[in-house]
Amino acid sequence: MKRKLRRRFFMAIDNSRQVTGWVGWVYFASFLLILGGVFQVIMGFTALLNDQFYVVTNNNLIAFDITTWGWIHLLLGLVMVIIGISLFAGRTWARVTAIILASLNFIGQFAFIGVYPWWSVTAMILDILVIYALTVHGDEVAIDQ
Repeated sequence: MKRKLRRRFFMAIDNSRQVTGWVGWVYFASFLLILGGVFQVIMGFTALLNDQFYVVTNNNLIAFDITTWGWIHLLLGLVMVIIGISLFAGRTWARVTAIILASLNFIGQFAFIGVYPWWSVTAMILDILVIYALTVHGDEVAIDQ
């Protein structure tokens, strides 16, 4: 009787750690984080190399000049790429950091919404997808390794 209960207990533990199809969403979020980081780097370089590219109007939420925002986007993009690569390895710290960075990037896009609205909204949608995938099934990547 004890052996049967012990076997059922361990089977329940093993079943709870199965990888579901949702792990694909986590890999997708990792890829999107890398892609979003690359786009942020491009956006930052664009603001640094040609500050006349973005048109600033009077009704903007920009607290700094375009060059400063270029540096912010460049550094944030580089960190996003590093964290996205670490997510493929199933690192928990990368998952938590990725959620925080995607949230900060989402907030930061409000500064650019007045000067480049289509790009900002696209980046915000990518951030929402990353946050959703990582919070729902982010722990399955470590099991899949």
